[in-house]
Amino acid sequence: MSNQIYKDKFYTHLDIKKYHTNYQQRVENINWVSRHGFYPFIHFQMDCSKYTNDSEGNKFIKEKNRDIFYAAHIDRFIYEYYGNRLNNRYNNYMKSSGISRVSTAYRNCTPGKCNIDFAKEVFEYIIKCESAYIFVGDFSKFFDNLDHRYLKEKIKSVIGKKSLDVADYAIYKNITKFTYVEADDIESDKGMFRRDMRNFDKYFETNDFHMFKKKCLHKNQKDYQIPQGSSISAVYANVYMIDFDKKINDLITSQKGMYRRYCDDIIIIVPMTHNDVKSGRSEDIAEIIYRIRDNIPNLELNEDKTEHFFYNNGSIEKIKGQSNLINYLGFTFDGKTVRIRDKSLFKFYCRAYRKIKKVNENTDERSFNAGKKAIYHSYTHLGASKFSKDHGNFLTYAYKADEIFSQSEVLVSEIRNQVKKHWYKINSKLKR
Repeated sequence: MSNQIYKDKFYTHLDIKKYHTNYQQRVENINWVSRHGFYPFIHFQMDCSKYTNDSEGNKFIKEKNRDIFYAAHIDRFIYEYYGNRLNNRYNNYMKSSGISRVSTAYRNCTPGKCNIDFAKEVFEYIIKCESAYIFVGDFSKFFDNLDHRYLKEKIKSVIGKKSLDVADYAIYKNITKFTYVEADDIESDKGMFRRDMRNFDKYFETNDFHMFKKKCLHKNQKDYQIPQGSSISAVYANVYMIDFDKKINDLITSQKGMYRRYCDDIIIIVPMTHNDVKSGRSEDIAEIIYRIRDNIPNLELNEDKTEHFFYNNGSIEKIKGQSNLINYLGFTFDGKTVRIRDKSLFKFYCRAYRKIKKVNENTDERSFNAGKKAIYHSYTHLGASKFSKDHGNFLTYAYKADEIFSQSEVLVSEIRNQVKKHWYKINSKLKR
């Protein structure tokens, strides 16, 4: 087994914590997988509320929750192995279809690249166009709406067979008709928070688990939706979009433009003049995009986030939308300068200030100093070293983004300037 595919994670779930090396032969045996009894997912809602502005420029919190489902350990090994296998076939399919560069998320063929690199490619392309029409949008409740029958047909197209093998079918059936239990129900039954059960081998012994399932098990009875959170769901989402990607890319490249999709976020750039926009050429292209979308089951563009722009020699002009800034993959672009979204910075400082408030409430000097050290590690440059053994913090990401964008010959990065006062803002709020 390759460590690039399998990851040992030791969260508590419904089965005992496992090392992937002990399950290699079973996971790679398609007949064993076909007979495997999958555990229910554990479901919780992730708070994805965003800080945004109203029409008068006042900041407010727009509440949003994302449904997350995470798998038992043995099931995760299966999803990782067969998800990687399907990903390889998807990569070959995309290459043979001439659209290998279109989708950028959840690929195993772009090692070392992330959303920063993909945003850089798009922003550089816009500048090199000199003038262009830009369409930005995302799909509403993407994973929640994927049609099962259509998904199965696209999987067969990607693997080039008329039917799925026994392992692929067992996984497909479990992902589409998935079962799950609520994290809240586990906590209620055990009388403990999950964070206080991290050292448990598993949440329930066998008999207790059977009793718990009888009263708390849920099953997706719909003919659409797959669980967001499993590694193979991410691959399924890309597979689902193969026809959309092909048709949109054919349309846009025929216009000498660029189309990119990062999961449910899409951006389309077509070189054209201001007179082209006035004559309705951009509207014609947008209309075709919507027609292509209508031919794919359950694809819904979020109209609140669909924006149209015109770029001309270093400036962005809003055609339809909320601002003259392009928001893409966590960055804003004004035609020349790249910044991290103000909403992301605002959220970063709000989280830091909440933590600081709790630390400041400590009356014990030792507890206060320990909390202060944790704040410095999580929210300042002291914990942002790219040589750190852990994943760093938000500043790690900001410095990396600034470094990548600063390598461009045509882009200007303001990211370092955005975070240069972070030490003063954090340290000044810590008492003593």
